[in-house]
Amino acid sequence: MGVPRIIVLAKKNPSFWEVCHFRDMELVIDGNCFFHFLYQYLDIDTIGNFSDYAEKVEMFFMWLFYRRITPYVVFDGAYDVDDKKIETVKSRAQQRINNPEEYTPILAKITFTNVLDQLKIQYIKCDFEADRDIQRLANDLKCPVLSRDSDFFIFDVHFGYIPFDSLPLSSIFEGTDDHLFEIKVYVIENLWKKFPYLRYNMALLATALGNDYLSKNSNVLQNAYHSDNFRLPRCKTEVSDVFEIPCESGEPFFITIRKVLYWICRYNDADRGKRQLQYFCNRDKKEEEMVTRSLKVFTEPDKYTSYNLHDLLQERRSGSLDRSVLPSHVPTWIIDSHRRGAIPEFVLNTLIHKRVIILSQVEGTHELSSHECSISIRKVIYALLLGTEQRVTEHDRCKMSLCEFQRTGVICVTGILSDPYIPNMSRELKIRILGAALCCQIPSDSICGSHGQTRLFLMITAYWARVAEPAININFLKSVLICYLLFSTIQRKEFGELKIDVRYDDSLYQRNSHTNSNKGANGKGADVFHSKHLHSDVRLKDLCSAVTQFAGKDIKTNRDYIPNIIHIFAQFQSCILYTTYLNQLLNSPLENVNPAFVFNGKFLHDMYYTLQETNEDIIGHYLASEKCRFECFNNMLQFVRESVYIGDNV
Repeated sequence: MGVPRIIVLAKKNPSFWEVCHFRDMELVIDGNCFFHFLYQYLDIDTIGNFSDYAEKVEMFFMWLFYRRITPYVVFDGAYDVDDKKIETVKSRAQQRINNPEEYTPILAKITFTNVLDQLKIQYIKCDFEADRDIQRLANDLKCPVLSRDSDFFIFDVHFGYIPFDSLPLSSIFEGTDDHLFEIKVYVIENLWKKFPYLRYNMALLATALGNDYLSKNSNVLQNAYHSDNFRLPRCKTEVSDVFEIPCESGEPFFITIRKVLYWICRYNDADRGKRQLQYFCNRDKKEEEMVTRSLKVFTEPDKYTSYNLHDLLQERRSGSLDRSVLPSHVPTWIIDSHRRGAIPEFVLNTLIHKRVIILSQVEGTHELSSHECSISIRKVIYALLLGTEQRVTEHDRCKMSLCEFQRTGVICVTGILSDPYIPNMSRELKIRILGAALCCQIPSDSICGSHGQTRLFLMITAYWARVAEPAININFLKSVLICYLLFSTIQRKEFGELKIDVRYDDSLYQRNSHTNSNKGANGKGADVFHSKHLHSDVRLKDLCSAVTQFAGKDIKTNRDYIPNIIHIFAQFQSCILYTTYLNQLLNSPLENVNPAFVFNGKFLHDMYYTLQETNEDIIGHYLASEKCRFECFNNMLQFVRESVYIGDNV
């Protein structure tokens, strides 16, 4: 991502950095970078422990409030309108297939934005890639950028760039902020003081070092690095002229960086440098095009920004909607809803490119992707967006390869016109579309109780129970239902205790973890489930601890779970994701489910394992003193079983 080699240059030059007090300020956050980074930094299990993740996201933003920092989160939008980076996107999707455990699970972003909604933090989406829009917004707000994208070492962010690893992350999540740490901000003016010839040649630097558009391993750059033009003279063999921190013994001398800097210093002319790089393309038109594109991306910021994000944040829009470079066939209401974060980029990619990349999961080695189960939901989305005639190309996993599949829209609801205008649809019709897409009746109020999310959650669960392959048994269903009861109770209590109107009160940051992250005790699993909690006054919260302890005797890592179990729960995530997308496209006639409420991967797997290994009515024991919840559990169980047949055996 970005221009990786410039990170070395920045970190070996302390003079480029300044101390930031990091209080009483505004802050623009690179949303796509941050939600990925945070999940990976916290080392949360990639089978999807979204309740754990939501808690930590909340802790981070409460820490910002504690320091009187107002965050604005900006997300990427659709693939570039000219599709120039599609090969990069596909390559990353293939890498995800090869090593799914190294990537963020598919419901993390929805979980992240739910926390932003609950904390009333403003977030918006760009039309396309967000980097330039983030820079422009930060300059408009006169504040720094928080990201880990090395492009921000290149861009002229007037008030500085703060990489994620500059923050005291361990102190934030341990709640031990003692105000003694220093946060360093990168200031590009300081780089220009040392290398004045770079002030008007940052695009040439980013291109010659390699970036997302022109790889450092490309033929053109490899030809350049080995040419006489990039050869360092003997007087330039010392590193002290480039790096203030000396290279340690055994550390590489970063010769490429010094070669590129020396080359730019000698030429100091962007046009001449461009011609040199094009010469090294050896008349390869594709590489010539990528050299030109790279230089333009880093030189012409106005052409790589979309609408005015600052105006949208300040609600100062006037006149007609700024459509930027979006194609004319994209409806205005979708553009506006997308920018405000109400519609996913999946919708824009479908409309603009008629192509979507389906991200693989930790799901075992089954021949077909876990997303095969949610095809009928996506087909309804395609029908609403494009009608039933046009095809959409899906890139999804088949075995261990990213393959193309052609899909056409399908919708089976009377009253839908050939060109439906969703904002004018009645809520009743939108709910009928959801019910038809999920092949499920709408749960009654008596079943759903006071939780608004229960209705859509039960519809998704019934759909998953019908389409999962291999077929689920009753223990899968019980695990999902009890997970919802447990984590919706925990998460609602946590957010119910927040007082957003007094977010700057220092007491807001005093948080304790409610989530048991115990990985399990050592030893061999028992044949009979024994628990000290099995008496009349047990409560629902004890179930998580006891199940984790029981399953932990045998299960230490993802590889200890049976592949079929992982695959089936991955299908459940897919059903949640695309139902959420459909519901958002319909302007959310039903309350969307929060992954932090419905999917804690470790608990689900441990609960299923426990139910399979014991013959006792564990759930009945634990809900003995919570009759209201036991009745709710049974009502939900009955609803799903009346909607679809579910066997009792494995």
